Amino acid sequence: MKIAELLLTELDQEAVGIRKTLQNVPEGKNDWKPHEKSMPLGNLATIVATIPAWLDMVVNMDEIDINPPGGPKFKTQPWKTRNELLEQFENSLKKGREVLQKTTDDRLLNTKWRMLYAGKLMMEQTR
Repeated sequence: MKIAELLLTELDQEAVGIRKTLQNVPEGKNDWKPHEKSMPLGNLATIVATIPAWLDMVVNMDEIDINPPGGPKFKTQPWKTRNELLEQFENSLKKGREVLQKTTDDRLLNTKWRMLYAGKLMMEQTR
């Protein structure tokens, strides 16, 4: 069995729990923070909803700087209704599945991927 097939199975299993969680995110509470040091609930929910699409970055980019010096910061897509949030998730899931279906074991096993923060290496490993 190919690695991508295993990852697709895991992605589908995780999608069940993510979808259930997002279905319970209250509307109209996007500015609420679970803790004073936390980011707002709307941003947290969007990050969770878009995680499957991050597979595109890991598989198709050699590195990502999550806080590029002088560059654009990550911005979440705003949503007003739970249906908009769930639509973001379904689109993200579709994108993640497409990426995994198109990749090869060679790409996943034999190429490196790096994560940087403000130009400093945080992690480097095979995809």
